[in-house]
Amino acid sequence: MILSRRCVVPDIGCAPMIRLKSSAAYRIAFTCFAAVALAMLLLGAAVYFAADAEFRRQRDHAITEEATALAREPDRRELNAEIAARGRPGAPDAFLYALFDRDGKRIAGALHTTRPAPGLDTIIFDDPVEGQDPARAYTVVRPDGQTLVVAQDSEVIETVDATILALFAGAFVVVLIGALIGALLLANYLRRRLGLIGETAQAIVAGDLHRRIPIGVAGDEFDQAGAAINAMLDRIAHLMDNLRQVSSDIAHDLRTPLLRLRNQLERLETDPGAAAKALDQGEALLALFGSILRIAEVEGGALAAGFVPVDLSALAEDVGDSYHPAIIDSGRSLDCDVAPAIAVQGNPELLAQAIGNLLDNARVHTPHGTTIRLSLAAVDGIARLSVSDNGPGVPAADRTRILQRFVRGEASRTTPGAGLGLSLVAAVSAAHGGATLVSDDNPGFRITLSLPMAVQ
Repeated sequence: MILSRRCVVPDIGCAPMIRLKSSAAYRIAFTCFAAVALAMLLLGAAVYFAADAEFRRQRDHAITEEATALAREPDRRELNAEIAARGRPGAPDAFLYALFDRDGKRIAGALHTTRPAPGLDTIIFDDPVEGQDPARAYTVVRPDGQTLVVAQDSEVIETVDATILALFAGAFVVVLIGALIGALLLANYLRRRLGLIGETAQAIVAGDLHRRIPIGVAGDEFDQAGAAINAMLDRIAHLMDNLRQVSSDIAHDLRTPLLRLRNQLERLETDPGAAAKALDQGEALLALFGSILRIAEVEGGALAAGFVPVDLSALAEDVGDSYHPAIIDSGRSLDCDVAPAIAVQGNPELLAQAIGNLLDNARVHTPHGTTIRLSLAAVDGIARLSVSDNGPGVPAADRTRILQRFVRGEASRTTPGAGLGLSLVAAVSAAHGGATLVSDDNPGFRITLSLPMAVQ
């Protein structure tokens, strides 16, 4: 019960622990810390056991060589003298000698032990300082029946092992401290970078739609992710602005046709032609909503998955040929200058509609006698499709606005339309990864679509 109450009340000691457990940054950092500690421990154990085995192998080899060399001495007196000379007290790693007769009685040497069996073995001898002590010994039986034992105190290896363990323990502690500091720095870095993303998201949820994730100069994965999220937020903000604009424009621009439709419906009883006019108004409204939905569909990217290689040169010629009679009948002329074999990746229906909208826009909004020009050329891997005319042109103040929905120039207020044709052209160009440029043709007006060419 006491433990439960401490966890319910977020006191000073419980809150940091809860934050640590719920923090992915700290979990990642301490997982790396644990991995480093485990790797260091395994490496130290491997080094310790490998060094211990090598030292013991070298010791056994030295003992074996020493015993074998002495056993070759044929003269007993010389052997006793050699053992007496070599068996004097010296360094801790000095050899210890013992010579036994046939009955197992020690007759030479300072090594006090019972006669061991021939070969390498671990024995117990009487150390003058430490008493009973282990040693490593090699035993050889001479041809005359005497047994020669050469040994070395195991304390030498034990001292080396203890030194290795002490050095490793010190290094292990230093590495652990460094790894812990690194883990804390890594956790703080991750929390700070991820916190910026969380703070930005919370600010946007709170209504600050212009808030963006700070991007550093390193260009690392966090910066790349932040840039991608910022681009997504910019796209969302743009779509929301478009939505607000469309909602406002629809409410403003549909008022007049809806009032006309209402008036026509009210005249049904007195005016026989009111029904036909009402149907025309309804058809116009349906066409208007169809254009709005088409633009929304294109801007939403729903059609990008169906892009195929398109021969833009052939498409432009076909659209120009289909619009040529209508342009001639309206009192204007059409010139086509289309370079051959220019291909793009896209939707042929959308591209054809965009070209048709440009030609129809030039036909409707220019005076009689105007020459309309359709051109297509390739420049540095970019297909540039232009529709221009030598008419009165568009004022500079309107050139940045006419690509928006429901925007119409002052000169076109009396012509039919809702101001959506060029908006669809701009949406189609953007959906194909291109751009739309409005410029003065001196004299006249020019709209250019710049589309990336398909990779051959």
